[in-house]
Amino acid sequence: MSMDNQELGRGGLMTPRLIVGVAIALFGVVLVLDRLNLVVADEALRWWPAVIVAIGAVIFSQSRRIGGGINGIIVMIVGSWLLLNSLGIMRVRFWELFWPLVLIGIGAVLVLQATRRRTREATGVDADATLAIFAVLSGVKRTSTSERFRGGEVTAFMGGAHIDLRQATIPPGEEAVLDVFAVMGGCELRVPPSWTLLTPIVPVMGGIDDKRLPPPPGSAENIGGRPAPRLVLRGLLLMGGIEIKS
Repeated sequence: MSMDNQELGRGGLMTPRLIVGVAIALFGVVLVLDRLNLVVADEALRWWPAVIVAIGAVIFSQSRRIGGGINGIIVMIVGSWLLLNSLGIMRVRFWELFWPLVLIGIGAVLVLQATRRRTREATGVDADATLAIFAVLSGVKRTSTSERFRGGEVTAFMGGAHIDLRQATIPPGEEAVLDVFAVMGGCELRVPPSWTLLTPIVPVMGGIDDKRLPPPPGSAENIGGRPAPRLVLRGLLLMGGIEIKS
């Protein structure tokens, strides 16, 4: 089975990038129909926040496979709030809800982290196998030394996360998934040069800057012929960015 087929099998056909692509195409169709006086674009485009809700649902569904989901919930809450305001059902300005939502998010993350820690202690799972980082108006630094790194979630809201995975290990032929949700924030990620990096992440007024050094010769496969470890970056960058170094 090829890598592309493996990726589809693991993550499914529905991805945030696919949703954004379909939404842009549909918005274009609506504008064409508006020019032909067949529909009223203003009425149809009021539903644009539904795209954010759909992206959040996909992120939540994907993150649940690695025991996460908080990023998807946050995106769905923001999208729902924007949708209700766009439809005129609710009239609440952003800053009126900002701090209450921040408190809800911090509390939810703390509860989830405590629950995961107890689960790992009870099952004997490596406590460093997954990461859960929540940075709001602050910076967080984290280093993983896990011998079987699985991934995790990174949430940065007007904050920054510095993650060092150079001492972590992903078994050859396996992959770890890091779900990133950055709003006016960023993430600096350091990974081993021998890892294969996949970035099916959706940048909106943001981007990914890959500054890694070229991998050493022969690192694409190990002695047994198995493919190199893979790190997959998924999620949403809204006026945020990721800087990758080796």
